[in-house]
Amino acid sequence: MRLTSIRFWLSQLRARNSRCDSTFSQFRRNTFSKSDEFKPDPRVLALRDKLLYCDYLDYENIKMGYLKRRRKYKKEFELAEKAKYEKLAYEPAVSVMLNDPNENDKSDIEHDSDSDEEKPLYMPYAAVTSYQITETNSNEDTPTNSLNNRYIELYEQYLEAKKDSVDKGKWTFEEFLKSSDIQSNVPKGELWKIPTTWMSDYEEFDDALIDENWNKYYGTPDPNSNVSSVPCGGCGALLHCRDPAIPGYLPSELFTNKKKDDLKTMVCQRCHFLKFYNASLEVKVSIEDYPKLLRAIKTKKCAVILIIDLTDFPCSIWPDLKSVLHPFTPIFLVGNKVDLLPRDCPKFIDHIKQSLLDTVVDVTGVKRENFTHVQLTSAKTGYGIEQLINKLQYKWRHRGDVYLIGCTNVGKSSMFNILLNSDYCKIQALDLIQRATVSAWPGTTLNLLKFPILNPSGRKAYLRTERLKMEQVYRMELSRYRDYQFKATGNIEFTTLQDEVGRTFTGRTVEEAQMDPFSEKSHAYLPTKPVFDESKPEYENSRWCYDTPGTIQKDQVLDLLTTDELLSTLPQQIITPRSFTLKLKQTVFLAGLGRLDYLEGEYFIRCTLFASKELPITICHTVDADEVYDRLLETDAFVVPANNPERLKKWPKLLSKEFKMTGIYRESAADVVLSSSGWIAVTPQENDNVLLRAWTPQGRGIHLRSPALLRYSVRLCGSKVPGTPVYSLGRRVYVNV
Repeated sequence: MRLTSIRFWLSQLRARNSRCDSTFSQFRRNTFSKSDEFKPDPRVLALRDKLLYCDYLDYENIKMGYLKRRRKYKKEFELAEKAKYEKLAYEPAVSVMLNDPNENDKSDIEHDSDSDEEKPLYMPYAAVTSYQITETNSNEDTPTNSLNNRYIELYEQYLEAKKDSVDKGKWTFEEFLKSSDIQSNVPKGELWKIPTTWMSDYEEFDDALIDENWNKYYGTPDPNSNVSSVPCGGCGALLHCRDPAIPGYLPSELFTNKKKDDLKTMVCQRCHFLKFYNASLEVKVSIEDYPKLLRAIKTKKCAVILIIDLTDFPCSIWPDLKSVLHPFTPIFLVGNKVDLLPRDCPKFIDHIKQSLLDTVVDVTGVKRENFTHVQLTSAKTGYGIEQLINKLQYKWRHRGDVYLIGCTNVGKSSMFNILLNSDYCKIQALDLIQRATVSAWPGTTLNLLKFPILNPSGRKAYLRTERLKMEQVYRMELSRYRDYQFKATGNIEFTTLQDEVGRTFTGRTVEEAQMDPFSEKSHAYLPTKPVFDESKPEYENSRWCYDTPGTIQKDQVLDLLTTDELLSTLPQQIITPRSFTLKLKQTVFLAGLGRLDYLEGEYFIRCTLFASKELPITICHTVDADEVYDRLLETDAFVVPANNPERLKKWPKLLSKEFKMTGIYRESAADVVLSSSGWIAVTPQENDNVLLRAWTPQGRGIHLRSPALLRYSVRLCGSKVPGTPVYSLGRRVYVNV
């Protein structure tokens, strides 16, 4: 038994040692090509003396374990000693002959006639005191001149070929964009991501319409056409072909002469580009229109599902929420994206629920009694969705409509899609309603989307309860297995909170489900084209679940970022806490999105960063912080914003706000929230009063959140890495096994 226990702990030790590849190695692998050896930017190396720590430069020190680091230091010492020996043994000696005033003899060194200074003598060679200019023939063809001539010949051939292509009516991308007469026909946005054959993705497109004109590839608007009454299934905007800059646009090649049922199965050009090519287009949407759509809630008998992004609150809480709600409207408060938060203690869920409810009540002014239920969910992994449906069906049942509301990028569309594919949606509409467009780009949904709610009658509620009971044992065993796998392998992905969202009802009889799909009889049960028609009798008395557009919150910095910068800023998987220390008058940068200065305090403070693994940290002295920020913006060291001169011209300046806090014994005192980029949990010494200054672009979304959301994560960090202010990752996540 004792031998088995020793082997077990040895295996645990090996697994822990194998986890030396940290978040910073992932940052480096994602930032630079795997095939190329990393070569630091000389502009960053020039700041080496002013940088106490930089993810961009100090990757190797963080990646290596203790033994590897000792071997590296030993090898560096041996190389230094070898270089010192070679310098003494092989480099020529330098001797300077002194001028003796008592010596009148001629020196062996030849003096320059124009100078009385004595030249140093380099033994055993004499000093060189003169040189001779040799003329060369400038008309000769040097290799460089030959290359230049060859380039000129190739360029002339290129211009000639280009002229021929223009004469034939073939336009390049740049020439087309510069043409003023057809500029209005081109949608604006990330068109470089879109292939020219994108219209063939639509089944309704006729390939015969394509001609040799480049303009056809991005469609032709028809300003004289009428706007349809059919909303886009992805964003809710009414479909039309008038102007590419207006939401709901479809080219005339796809829109003209299409029946209403055909349009119901299509999505607009913007949603199509977001969904299939991850490219965003510019559209003209008034910020004032968002609250107007929500004010209808105040006069209706309905319930509200208020969705908050747990990685971005209080910034993702709309302060004017109270203005669009009736005083007695029941609110189901949902904290989304809980799968991205690492567990720090056994009471992880309860603490987050309480912190979320307190913050929402404080920011919005809505009474605590209006919140019917608080639920933590993940629309991505399905965690908590079944429990939310149970509460909705038990407490609200079928008394009225339900509205999903919240700021941009909190996950409303993802929540709408997962509820649509669950027992909360009416059986007949499950496969007929299009899914909402989901994208990292803020403001994807532009109008109301809806699906009919299932009436939880006695029989249906009983069948659903029985299914959940049968699946409960499986869920508990799967959770234990994943925790065990995490302890054995150290892979933090095993601790991600997730669950399955099942469907109790299929909407078909047993005979229909067992029928051969290729038989002639089976086609009698299928419509010629799957189209949702809400005018049918089965939807006459239905209650509806609405997905609403995201309200614009001034605290969020998401609208300042490009699509690629958004993908780097928003965490895509469970956040790995990164701990480091700050001494007095030191500063830490979170990419180019945030900054924290330690201004006053008696001792050092320990900080734990919660942000995307793509965002690097940089630590320097506060006196050098402004210079470091300005110079690193012009390199790749910050990742966000992108190192592009045109991009940096539009990048706003950082503005600041100061905070005071007092240390608590063995836990983080508070979180400094840096808008949508993340937050830093600050842990001063017990009873130590500290003064901090936080910075974000335009001063957006700087908040002090107390108590800290994940206050015990600081205990899980590993040992301090020698020579740096950062800690190794340690346990990272608490598991109770």
